[in-house]
Amino acid sequence: MTKKQAYRIFHSILSLLCLIMIFPVFYSLMISFAPASTGILRIIPERFVFSHYIRLFDHGLFGRYIVNSIIYASGGSILSMTVSAMMAYALARMRFAGRNALFGFMFVIMMLPQLTNMVPLYKIASDLRIMNTYGLMIIIFGSFGVPLAVFILKGFFESIPLVLEEAAFIDGATPLQGFVYVVFPIASPGLFATLLINFVYSWNNFFTPLIMITKTNMKMATVGLFDFQHALEGNEDELLAAACVVIMIPAIAIFLAARKYFMRGIVEGAVKG
Repeated sequence: MTKKQAYRIFHSILSLLCLIMIFPVFYSLMISFAPASTGILRIIPERFVFSHYIRLFDHGLFGRYIVNSIIYASGGSILSMTVSAMMAYALARMRFAGRNALFGFMFVIMMLPQLTNMVPLYKIASDLRIMNTYGLMIIIFGSFGVPLAVFILKGFFESIPLVLEEAAFIDGATPLQGFVYVVFPIASPGLFATLLINFVYSWNNFFTPLIMITKTNMKMATVGLFDFQHALEGNEDELLAAACVVIMIPAIAIFLAARKYFMRGIVEGAVKG
């Protein structure tokens, strides 16, 4: 087998895997526009209708669930990016006792399952009486995204020439000013990549809000969809498919609009990570 033939086989396998992963999304989209009488085996409906989306937002609190998800995911990703940027910059530029141990601790945190955190988090939130609040979920999502973001941003900061910051220091800039006015603009692709990763992670999270949020009007869209499914009577596949499509749109749209910066941030962040 030649190298060219091996490349074609590898490319075909990857293409097949992509089609397998894309098909459920495409199928859900088609079902969401199909009339209620469409057979379950029909992939493309004979005619397209929009009544399911109208019913979706007229039914219960689904619109509120979407707003809650936007607030939780956006707030958590911004908080995570801010904290991670400062921590990663300190690990990349400063030399202090326990620096390597702290960075290694990040990997330990990344490997811990979420289940081990739920009981203490629930206990702390209950004792502080901050259950069912926006601030609680923003803090939780922000903290969950810190380890991976630190790993990405540390390598990104180390790839930036130190001479740029030294020139700013000579002109009288403080370390904070050097970070904000010199490093931050150069590292914007890496910062945006971590922001996007944490947003998508928070947006798709199901287990954490299921445990931490008990009030119906404060639930995320993922948990709301779970409750919505059990509240429906009879076969409502088209309505559920419309709900799935609406939940998928924000994360997919953001990624497609910023995929160039996302890939650049991931690749450059892995240079010295």
